[in-house]
Formats: sequence, structure tokens, C-alpha cells
Amino acid sequence: MIIMKFGGTSTQDAAAMLNVTEIVKSHLHKHPFVVISAIAQATNQLEQMCNLAKSGDLEGGQVVLKNFIKRHLYIVNQAITDPVEKIAINTKINNIGEELAELIRGVAIIKELTPRILDKFYSYGELLSSMIVYHIMKEKGIDSLWIDTKDFMITDDNYNRALPVMESVHDKLISLTGDLLKEGKTLVTQGFIGFTLDGDRTTMGRESSDFSAAIIGSVLNAEDIQIWTDVDGILTGDPNIVENPKKIKVLSFEEAYELSLLGAKVLHPNTMLPALEKNIPIHVFNSKRPQISGTLVSNSANTFTPQNASVIKSVTYKTNINLINIRPKVRSTPFVFWEHIFNLFTKYKINPLLTSTSEFKFSAAFETKSNIDSLKHEIGEIGDFKIKEGLALISLVGSNVLHDYSLNEKIFSEFRRTKINFMSFGTSESSISFMIPVDHFKETVRRLHQIFFETQDDSNIFESLQTTNIITPDKEA
Repeated sequence: MIIMKFGGTSTQDAAAMLNVTEIVKSHLHKHPFVVISAIAQATNQLEQMCNLAKSGDLEGGQVVLKNFIKRHLYIVNQAITDPVEKIAINTKINNIGEELAELIRGVAIIKELTPRILDKFYSYGELLSSMIVYHIMKEKGIDSLWIDTKDFMITDDNYNRALPVMESVHDKLISLTGDLLKEGKTLVTQGFIGFTLDGDRTTMGRESSDFSAAIIGSVLNAEDIQIWTDVDGILTGDPNIVENPKKIKVLSFEEAYELSLLGAKVLHPNTMLPALEKNIPIHVFNSKRPQISGTLVSNSANTFTPQNASVIKSVTYKTNINLINIRPKVRSTPFVFWEHIFNLFTKYKINPLLTSTSEFKFSAAFETKSNIDSLKHEIGEIGDFKIKEGLALISLVGSNVLHDYSLNEKIFSEFRRTKINFMSFGTSESSISFMIPVDHFKETVRRLHQIFFETQDDSNIFESLQTTNIITPDKEA
């Protein structure tokens, strides 16, 4: 059995959903379990309508809702030909529209939007898209069944960034799907959303449908987890910034995790964790070019690299980064100082990207969207702090990055003309990170990519996007 997750750009319109159906058809011999994201921009529309309602703009929220529902009805009318099926799914879509209208009115009345209510809004994107894909697959002759994550994806109640309760997920998913999988059913479900034991919808963070697919794959011991997106695989750099990026053929779980954590947007960082636990390979494929070999993430990735050899595989970045430097007001023991800081980070759910400590100084890099304003008062009670804004985090990710001393010369020769505000070197075998003024990040990323990839010709690890190998759909990359 394989897991096939399709992202929002892979399901964005009728043609895309019909294409998804054909890709699933070509893999039926592998018994796929299909995980569907909301159509492109649907989650943003849901967020927009509830924020308008919160601000008191009921009419504005209803206009966004009308467009949201119209998009889904249009897909159905374009993709499904059977009039009975069309009426059935359109009725479901309109019923969901009425539920959302009630939610919008409720938010507009109380002018409050809690994380729990926001997750309720968010959930409708995946519910609608997965429902439509199921009906299309059914009409195209695939013996499929739609299942709701509320019946198995049990999470905690940390709304907007919930985590699965794996023991409950395991028991419920095995019980729910056991006989269905034996019967050869192609199951279709949602990514991103879960359900608390108290009966509330949750989400596991933006772009977390990959994580959902990995959870399902881990529980069901799948042979492969396939992430279908709109790029040929994971690249050596952002094609919007660097010239001639290459496709990375193979990555280790650790490399893929650090890449996704430090800026690459192809995979959600948590995706690698369930897959690594069960040693299930992850493939990243392009749904618009399904014949392309994609990128393989697995434990065997570094067998393509000579032992202890250092290979930089990608340059990635994050913008909108701030740096906080804290010194204690009272110099007692540093352990108490560190404990206070980490307790506050936990309290306000701030996840620092990088940290550095000395005896009486603590530094942390975090994204500007973090809840830092709530933290400032309490941090001020234990220490003096300064926040440096307008920074970018640039990272080089690869294998054995600490083993090749010649890397230092290549890297630091580039930073002679750019101020480094913070650096992380030595804590990871897979990455080196720098924080610089955001105004210089594009130029720096381009030059680093030139240094490491302009003459890179290791065909075991990289492929030119112009000459990417073509494979048959059922062949291992």
C-alpha cells in the first residue's frame, strides 16, 4: 500500500482534479490511500471571511463565502458529468455554505475569533476538496470511499497547531480501514485537519497535509509516502531567486527535515518524523509532470555519498526574522536564567529557529509572526533585552557539513561583504545558518548557490531540470 497526498495546486480546478484521478488510476496496483488538501487559496479565503466577520464586516465575509462556494460548484460542474452525482455533491457543497454562513454571523455578533473557531472555519477547505475528488474518482470507475478524519485523526486541543494522539489514531484508523483495505477500496480523506476527543475540529498547522499523510502511512505501514505537488522535486535553491537550480535526487530524513524547517516549502517539517520512525521512504513528485522521477527522502540517501564526504545540497532562506538578545538583571546562576526563558517560550508557544547561550547572555532567532509582544513584559522582569528586526536567515543544508574544512573558506569569503548578526555552526551535521540584514538576502543566496552548484555535476545526487530523467509511474526513483 502507498499513501498519495495531493496539495492545493494539484487540486486547484476541475482539470487538476481530473489529472489527480488519472494519477491515482495509474497506481491502483499499489493500493493507494489518497490524502487531499484544500484547493489553492481556499484556506486563505476561509481565514479572510472569518477575519472580516470579526471586524464587523458581515457583508464582506459573506461576499468571500459566496466566491468560495462558487469555486467549488464550478469545479463540480466542469468535472462531473452524471446529473445525479452532480446534484448530490452540489447539495453537500451548498449545505456547507449554509454552515459557514451561520459561523460568519456568529463571529460578527460576538466580534471574537478564537483559535478553536478558526480551526472550525479552516476544516471546510479539506472537507470540500476531498469530497469532490472522491466523487470524481467514483465517476471515473475507481472503487473508492470517502472517510472523514473526525473518525480517526485524534489530536490534542492545541488549536491551529494540534498534534496527533498517536495511540488513538492507531486504534481508530486500523479499526476503520482494516476491512475496507482488504476489499481493495481506494480510500480518500483529508490532510491538515483532525478532531479532539471532545468533538472539536483542529488543524495541525498551515501546510501540514504532508504530516497527515506521513501519520497515516506510519500507522498502516505503507511501503511509500508520495507527496504530489507542483514542482519536479526538492531543488538546490528557490527558482524565483537563483538561476538554474538543480533537482536533488536523494535526501536523508535529517537533511529534508532541516531544509523544511529552515525555509524550503516543499515538505512540512513534521512529515519526516513518522516516516523515519517506520523507515518509510518519501517521494516528492510533480502532479503536472507525473512521469518525472522526483526526489527521494530515505535512510539510504547517504549511500550515494562517499563515507564522511561533505556535500552541500541546497541553499534555503527565511525572511521576516527577528533576533532577541537577553541579559539577566540579577546574575545568580545561569541555569535559573535559562529556565525562566524557556518556560516563557513554552508558555507563549514561541518556537525559536536558532538559539545561543553563554553564561549570562541568551540569543534566539524567531519569525516575526511569533507571539513576541505577549512575551516582552515578562522577559523584561527577568532581564534586559534588545530585539533586532528586519533580518533574514540563510542556511546551507547537506551531509557531513562539519567534516570539510574547505567549506569554511567558501562560505566566509562570501560573508566578507555582508554583516552577520548571528550564526549557527557546529550544532548540526546537516546545516550551517547565518542571519543577515534582509536587504542583502537575495544577492547572498544567489552567490552561495553559484559557489556550490554552478559546477556541481554529481549525477548520483543532482539532476538538471532541463534533462530530468523520465521514469514509468510504477518504477522506484
